[in-house]
Amino acid sequence: MKLSRRNFIGLTFTSGFFALYNNQISASSNLGINKKKVLILIEMRGGNDGLNTIIPYRNSIYFSQRPNISIKNFFKLNSELALNPMMGSLLPLWEEKKLTFALGVGWPNPNRSHFMAMDQWSTGSESGIGKGWLAKISDSIKNEQYLLSLGPTGSNSIEGSKVNSVHFLGNEKNLLSNPNYKNMEISNNRKSLKKFLEIEKFSMNKITELKNKIQKLPSDIKLPKGQLSKQTATALKIINTDFPPSFIQMEIGGFDTHQNQIIRQNRLLKELSENISALKRGTEKLNKNIELNIVVTSEFGRRTKENGSKGTDHGSASIAFLIGDIFKEKFIGKYPDLNNLDKRGDLIPNLYPNDLYGYIQKKIWG
Repeated sequence: MKLSRRNFIGLTFTSGFFALYNNQISASSNLGINKKKVLILIEMRGGNDGLNTIIPYRNSIYFSQRPNISIKNFFKLNSELALNPMMGSLLPLWEEKKLTFALGVGWPNPNRSHFMAMDQWSTGSESGIGKGWLAKISDSIKNEQYLLSLGPTGSNSIEGSKVNSVHFLGNEKNLLSNPNYKNMEISNNRKSLKKFLEIEKFSMNKITELKNKIQKLPSDIKLPKGQLSKQTATALKIINTDFPPSFIQMEIGGFDTHQNQIIRQNRLLKELSENISALKRGTEKLNKNIELNIVVTSEFGRRTKENGSKGTDHGSASIAFLIGDIFKEKFIGKYPDLNNLDKRGDLIPNLYPNDLYGYIQKKIWG
């Protein structure tokens, strides 16, 4: 169980990025003003390959660098870019202008370490140090509810807020039922342990409260199969309660595709897309006064050139997805230039995560 409370750290954004979008943000900030806003973060663990997600199908370099793993069949999005063929579940959202693709997302000095990159993305800081980016937004909007993680490993993105974070797995052992708990609570005067016990007590009480509130989903809500489906079902059940939290984290692993990428990534992208659609459509069917927004990120992208195992190795710039009624733009950021790589041969990002996070906050909370 992952729990913490940290001191407030100020939230800053790069103003230049927002200048391009001020008019759209102002126009959309009043949408859903009376609705409860819920933001779900889905983290693609392992480093998703952006080039085979949004495909530059007219670019000869893409095909020459990937003779075995380039995507030949796809859904055209415009005259240059196409969607992976396994992501057809997202096409209705795209056509309804409820899906934005963020292109060329990454850090100016990218780190290929999974652990460092995840810390950078979680905090919205190149140092990888500080409170989580969702925790920063939570504090800035004066959110008084807990932040909820449904992913099996949890995420630093929800850590450090003025309010608690709760890691809900569904099979927790209740510390409060442990006969030694009261003795620990009474006999131990160490402040750090006492604080931990207080947070853990809060978390277990909140999880028990949630379990007592959630009910079966309506029969017309169909859930896809796969590792993400349980998290999707739990998220929808929690959204269906009277007071769902404003921030929910989910995760899907397996994107570290060093070998046999086509089969592995396509399967995961299909599962991810089906779950995104299930979350959005399921929330609409619940008839709750909810404005649901979904953000999908990955800690880094992959190399342009395929490796000898019909896979790709750790790279830099990748793709993020933004789903919701307020996300009207087809694309933000620019697709990386395959003719202009960095000294390591990686794609050069043009949209930094902290700017992306600032854009998301502006769009949702104004």
